[in-house]
Amino acid sequence: MSEEIRLLSLPELKKQGFEVLVRELGAANALRFLHLHEAGRGDYTRDRDTWLSGLTIEQIEEEIRLMKARGEI
Repeated sequence: MSEEIRLLSLPELKKQGFEVLVRELGAANALRFLHLHEAGRGDYTRDRDTWLSGLTIEQIEEEIRLMKARGEI
């Protein structure tokens, strides 16, 4: 059984995709989702080293626990 596949133009794909995200997730969560998949900029490795310099793994774990307790992640 063969089904014909109709590819949407990129603008239409973007429009329909966003409509589905908003319908299923709500506007705020749809925007949060899209933000997760933005192309990055800069040098992540260098920036990460700057953000994490001086932190121990225990401090990072504690911050993760606190964020979970606050419902942030």
